[in-house]
Amino acid sequence: MSPTERVDLSGTWKMVQVENFDAYLQALGIGFVLRAIAKMLSNTQIIEQDGDSFYVKDINTLQTHEVTFQIGVPVEGTTVIGKYRVTVTWDGDVLRGYTETDKGIIRTERYIREDGTMLYAMTAPNGVKTTQIFVKQ
Repeated sequence: MSPTERVDLSGTWKMVQVENFDAYLQALGIGFVLRAIAKMLSNTQIIEQDGDSFYVKDINTLQTHEVTFQIGVPVEGTTVIGKYRVTVTWDGDVLRGYTETDKGIIRTERYIREDGTMLYAMTAPNGVKTTQIFVKQ
């Protein structure tokens, strides 16, 4: 599939549902207090996509994290869980991330579901998975 045929993830997306987030954070070694705060946060993602180039701004009450990347090109950064190196690829219409961290490999997937919502899933190194559902604003 060529970049011109790819789904466009651009937009402002507000999280409306999250599943298994506490277990996921616990799997990453996040302490009780920070997990309790994280569970109460609202989350908005702003995505700008130009073919295979992306800018993602993740906004919540605790922090704002921004990353710019191109498909297949590794990017390094830092978040609340520490330093990371991520490579993102297309798998059909699914955007897959392979993130190397001090805690192990975190895998992500992001795609538009049939109902128009966006699913963003993260799988911790031990296999614990959290799923977040976003609606376009």
